[in-house]
Amino acid sequence: MTPLKFNGSGSEYFKIWIVNILLTIITLGLYRPWAKVRTLRYFYGNTELDNANFEYHATGKQLFVSFIIAVALLLVYLVIGQLNPILGLILPIALLIALPWIIWRSMKFNLSMSSYRNVRFGFNGELSGSYIVLLAYPIGMLLAAIGAVSLAGSISFWLAALLTVMAYPAYIAMTTKVVNSYIFNGIHFGQGKVNNKLEFKPFLIIFLKATGISLLLALAAAIIFAGMAYMSISSNQINSLMQNISNLGQGARPSSLIIYSLIAFYVTLLLISMYALAYTKANQRAYLLNETILDNSITFESTLSTNKYFGVMFTNLLLLVCTLGLAYPWTAIRLYRYSIESVSVQAEQGFDKFISTQSDNKGPLGEELGDAFNADVGGLVF
Repeated sequence: MTPLKFNGSGSEYFKIWIVNILLTIITLGLYRPWAKVRTLRYFYGNTELDNANFEYHATGKQLFVSFIIAVALLLVYLVIGQLNPILGLILPIALLIALPWIIWRSMKFNLSMSSYRNVRFGFNGELSGSYIVLLAYPIGMLLAAIGAVSLAGSISFWLAALLTVMAYPAYIAMTTKVVNSYIFNGIHFGQGKVNNKLEFKPFLIIFLKATGISLLLALAAAIIFAGMAYMSISSNQINSLMQNISNLGQGARPSSLIIYSLIAFYVTLLLISMYALAYTKANQRAYLLNETILDNSITFESTLSTNKYFGVMFTNLLLLVCTLGLAYPWTAIRLYRYSIESVSVQAEQGFDKFISTQSDNKGPLGEELGDAFNADVGGLVF
């Protein structure tokens, strides 16, 4: 197995990042397409596999026209939503209907602009497949789940509650499995196709374990906080706290103890969510890559660790808070480096047999619409 490497540094990326921000501000946002290209080229160009780097070939000029169209559509969306409440309700539905098309176009463009050893990636997934897995399938499953819960509710409240708790992770697992199957099996590298055979059960186990870990951590935190409160807060303080809580509805200012308690609650909730996310990402990616093969000969492996990934995310959060966001380039590099260097590729026959094929380049409009409406899909294949 040959691991991927990342040769970039936070100081190098800081120069690109700060210049991108300044030029974007000076040009009132018009520089954004070039900023995006510079960023992607830096990350791609410093990602190495077997002594060769990846490349990103799009240009700012390519993205600019689509960027203007996307921004204009976004402004129309926002203005009409403010002027006409009825259209304001219809437009989100229209955006939802367009979302599979936006994501499909974005994947096609990003992959066709990516290469390794002068061989282009691509995406052959059908647009109809995007609508099935990203819209019809999730909505159909959701309606079926709601119907089942409603039917159970007519029999017993507790039966409906139990079914709801069981249905949520199953719903997430099934939609994740279907979407990843569509995306991975649509990718190709030159003439070589990516194949994987995903099953529902591994995803369900991952999400159930992540939920269980979250509940256990929440219970442990509650026990610890309760013990600390029992040992450090007197009965008079408890009575004062309860009185202050009852007076909040009458406009009274919350006491410092309530404020500190809320801060501790939200910080604890954030950390538990981050750990559950780290667990889900590590195990999901390990399963996805282990089940993926390129051209029936090249295999992949992920060594991403839940604890290490959580550690990187947690220290990144501290750096961002302590530097008021100025450490972002270093945090982005740290997270990307660990994520990418935990991927290994087994290619005994090498990559010399791969050649670029005709690219079905649909243009960057979907990419820019994805950015404008926060539905972008892109990045390196791995």
